[in-house]
Amino acid sequence: MQTLDQLITDLKLTPKQSDVIKKYFEELTVELLESLKQDNLQNFEETISSIKSN
Repeated sequence: MQTLDQLITDLKLTPKQSDVIKKYFEELTVELLESLKQDNLQNFEETISSIKSN
């Protein structure tokens, strides 16, 4: 699997294109992590509620 920098080099992107791509992937990663965080929190809350109700 290539790193983002390797891909940028292989595609011969300009510095401006490189910055746009890096920014896009940074935002995508943050969005994914936020989604995972919310899913985990919800799962924890559901588990705690289930345990408390027993």
